Amino acid sequence: MRKNILIIALFGLAVPAIGTSEDKIDFAKQIYPFVKSGCVKCHAPPYEDERGRTRKPKAEIILATKEGIMESVDEEGNKILVPGKPDETRMLEVTKLPIDDDYHFPPEGKAPQWTDAEKELFGKWVAAGADFGDWEADPKPQEGLEWDGKEKEAGTVETAE
Repeated sequence: MRKNILIIALFGLAVPAIGTSEDKIDFAKQIYPFVKSGCVKCHAPPYEDERGRTRKPKAEIILATKEGIMESVDEEGNKILVPGKPDETRMLEVTKLPIDDDYHFPPEGKAPQWTDAEKELFGKWVAAGADFGDWEADPKPQEGLEWDGKEKEAGTVETAE
């Protein structure tokens, strides 16, 4: 009887651990795809365009590298990402502002807006500590940024394969 209780108790401890790892949000596959499509066109590391001009990130905010996301600051000098604190994360806040607000991003018509599902997922990722996993940077931040001008369906989350 004691042996059965011990086995049940140990199994009970293992199940939450299994569930936690399955629920972990994968930045590279679940978060970065919509960050890239909505933000990286204007917030990539400096690069040379097809005319040979050096393009710099708007507001000096870089969203195509872990270091850039962690170190970038807003217009008041506050970090744009505060792990564990979605309500203090400017990167999320600007997507929730009314679309006609000067500080709403991405600007209407420039890139696809984050869906409510993407905002919710991003908030959960931040609340869980903003773990980037092994992701350090997008090796090709200027690739795959073409946009047809159509918004995504509400409730969808864009993910990488």
